Amino acid sequence: MTRPPFFYCSELSRGFAEKTYGTASVGDVWLLVEYPFWWASKAFQDSHLSPAVKSHLNRFLKSIPRSRLLFIKRDRLSRSGEFHAFVVRCRERDPQIIQFRIKAYEELREIDLAGIARGSGVEALAAGVIRERPLYLICTHGKRDKCCAKFGYPLYKSLSAQDTSVWQSSHVGGDRFAANLVCFPHGLFYAHMTLEMSRHVIAEYESRRVVLDKYRGRACYSYPAQAAEYFIRTEGRIEGLDALRQLDCARTGEKSWRVRFAAGEGLQEETVYEAQVRNVMSDFQSYNTCHAAEAKSVPQYLLDDYSVTSMGI
Repeated sequence: MTRPPFFYCSELSRGFAEKTYGTASVGDVWLLVEYPFWWASKAFQDSHLSPAVKSHLNRFLKSIPRSRLLFIKRDRLSRSGEFHAFVVRCRERDPQIIQFRIKAYEELREIDLAGIARGSGVEALAAGVIRERPLYLICTHGKRDKCCAKFGYPLYKSLSAQDTSVWQSSHVGGDRFAANLVCFPHGLFYAHMTLEMSRHVIAEYESRRVVLDKYRGRACYSYPAQAAEYFIRTEGRIEGLDALRQLDCARTGEKSWRVRFAAGEGLQEETVYEAQVRNVMSDFQSYNTCHAAEAKSVPQYLLDDYSVTSMGI
């Protein structure tokens, strides 16, 4: 495939009808820091945060497995001059958003972020509040990839005009899926969002249902488990946000897994959904980012087997 002189990787992905499930960025804990200034390609590393603050945040990321840091911002600065920070615990059950307001980034050093992430930062938690409303992030990180500016920023502008829970975000992963939408605290990822689709996803999410169209997956699951969740929800016509809980994910081959989810709260029995998924490379070749030098095949998941059983508890 000859590299075209100009293209948008997101348009190529849509043109190939790339399957999006099994592609959500994996993370159990997400630290969101409002940074309403210019974002370089490496937003955090090249920011003007002091070396002491950067060291503190890097220690947090190293101490908490599967933790991620994102910069967020809105078009308008707070009149109070304060910045927001959020710790999102993307657990399968009872996920939480803990919100803080700070007047200077140095205050982040005084917050026991690791303790909060583990659920043990009682004193630090007292300085914040548990946020009841969801947060919605749209990647607009144009310096990272032009697709995020081209498709993400207009979507952010339209959604944020009527919803203050919508924020711009630095790179969330998956440039070719722009416009990317992330629903916190559950960490649901969506690809190739339009304004109409986004409104539908948000409305359903707030009604505690999962939309499967353009679904990338849930951040607390591994990639194979994300794909299995999609297939199980599709085959079983399961929409409820809390309708499934993962039992296990076992490798059965070099690129195949058996994933089991359970549903049902009955005392006598529970329903177990099992999906055998396999990872293959796509027949088509595309550019994963707008900066990619060559086109490559992309991983896609297939459903090899699906079963439903009832088991006594």
